[in-house]
Amino acid sequence: MSEPSMVFTARYAARWLGVDIDVVEVLAREMAPEDGCLAVIDSLDDDAVSTTAFTRRGLDHLDELLNQRRSDFMQES
Repeated sequence: MSEPSMVFTARYAARWLGVDIDVVEVLAREMAPEDGCLAVIDSLDDDAVSTTAFTRRGLDHLDELLNQRRSDFMQES
């Protein structure tokens, strides 16, 4: 498997999934770099804020997590 050559921002992921960006950020906390979730920093400042980004595999994993959450919610209702 080749290494990813680009990533997609959390904002892109939210639009792609049709959900609020806050939902994406919450789900991203459950993911690791191996799942395709990365933090991107574009500043040398000590207080720089990172941007959440996903590989293509990460978008797929994010979609699976969202579907699982929806399924769990429906079972609880």
